[in-house]
Amino acid sequence: MEKMVRHAKHDDIQRAFEAALGEGNVKDNAATVNAYFGDWLPPKTLGQSVPPEFVVLPNGTMETQKVVKICNRYKIPFIPVGSNQWSLTSAPNRPHTVIIDCKRMERIHEIDEKNMYAVIEPLVSLAQLHAEANKRGLYIGSPEASAQSSAIAGHVFQGMWGVGYRIGVAYRNILGVEWVLPNGEILRTGSFSQDAGCGFWGEGPGPDLRGMLRGYAGALGGVGMVTRMAVKLHPYPGPKEWPAEGYIPNMTSTLPEDRFHWEIIKYDDLEGAINFMYELGKAEIGGVVQKWPTVYYIWWWANSNEEYWTEWQKRTFQDNVKNAVGVCLWGFTGTKQLEYEKRVLKDIITDTGGRPVKQEVFDMWVPRTANNWIRDTNGSRMMRPSGTFLALRLQTDTLNFSIGQVRTGYEWVNKFSPPILDSDGPDWIGGYDFGHFGFGETDFPVEKTPEAMGDLMGKLLAMTKEDLQNGLENGIGPFLGGPYHAMAGPVFKYENLLKGIKKAIDPNVVANPPHNIPVEE
Repeated sequence: MEKMVRHAKHDDIQRAFEAALGEGNVKDNAATVNAYFGDWLPPKTLGQSVPPEFVVLPNGTMETQKVVKICNRYKIPFIPVGSNQWSLTSAPNRPHTVIIDCKRMERIHEIDEKNMYAVIEPLVSLAQLHAEANKRGLYIGSPEASAQSSAIAGHVFQGMWGVGYRIGVAYRNILGVEWVLPNGEILRTGSFSQDAGCGFWGEGPGPDLRGMLRGYAGALGGVGMVTRMAVKLHPYPGPKEWPAEGYIPNMTSTLPEDRFHWEIIKYDDLEGAINFMYELGKAEIGGVVQKWPTVYYIWWWANSNEEYWTEWQKRTFQDNVKNAVGVCLWGFTGTKQLEYEKRVLKDIITDTGGRPVKQEVFDMWVPRTANNWIRDTNGSRMMRPSGTFLALRLQTDTLNFSIGQVRTGYEWVNKFSPPILDSDGPDWIGGYDFGHFGFGETDFPVEKTPEAMGDLMGKLLAMTKEDLQNGLENGIGPFLGGPYHAMAGPVFKYENLLKGIKKAIDPNVVANPPHNIPVEE
């Protein structure tokens, strides 16, 4: 376990937290704090993270406010965490850090069926909310972090979920927010600002402040902690209980065939696949439209590391799914709509020169894996082949723009393999808002050693700096948080704006420094 240098006023701080939260909700023992400073992402491997000094568990907005005010009194940093899957920015990198864990904030306060929204706390998972919404004929998406992740975190961070093609990406679902600022003040947005018990309206009076929380990759804990949120729900044509058969990890999921229909259509090149995605969007059919990379097929499908690498050597997927697009049609209004969309899909496939993947591959993948893009459970398998993975070229732009971005990713991956492991066309291109914008990402497993990861992270930063010098944005930067903004702010002329916001709401620089806004040491 890592050794920790305690604050000179450690005992005073502990007594203050215990007075605010109760003795059992403040932890400083070695076993607990060592569990909170890193996992599969680079910081711990590279020795960049340290254990927190305290882990505290407030229950609700008022107790969270007390914690934040204590942190300001003693000028010690805090980091709020949800499911804590993203240690790149939630692992402490400064001494005396306080982790605010939301384990006691797990309530769904309300699901309004008529106005189609839910009011939730930070520990409510997307799977939990999804299940409760389904019972009422409603739906919410699931990002590829897996549905066991925090629903609030999934909305303020990126949120490029599988159903964004039809219902929009996650951050557009944000309605009312109850938010403890870094200075301890409470801010309410949307209809929460007028009626704390009502969350149907997101725009609210005055300036819309949701952008401070979300941006492209969220504020990464740098602007305080959201303790309650109203999120938009959507109509759902599926069953009230999610269909699943078998036992973990050998489970399959098949949605009713009179309301849902999956196809995987292959093209000779990436341009053909993207043209197909555009045509689907023009016709406004489908609920999920994604061009998955080869590694995703095996990442999500394999039940073990051995099965992953055995299947990789067989090349079952590599030789069959390159430049393929997954499409799931949804009969929102009934079976007639689904039949109509099937006919339109057939015509588009014929006109664009597409062809179905081999039936053998379809039968392997769809029942076992495809519905993860509707309610994901297997996303965490991405870390298994090597214990970690990295990504680059995570930009949002047009679908056509994504082609060039992921091809640049190919070149980078090929150049640095090894320590990058086999990935064979690691291009994920997601279609969103009926194809009006696209998301391109290059994901790959990498050897989990300090030497390999340190070298690659250095090269990623160098690539980001070079792109910024050329006035380009490659997408990877925002995920690095403060270090990225320190580079990009002067280029795109927004550094003074960020610093002004930080000074106004976090004068003592206690909210997850240096994320999301760069601060002086």
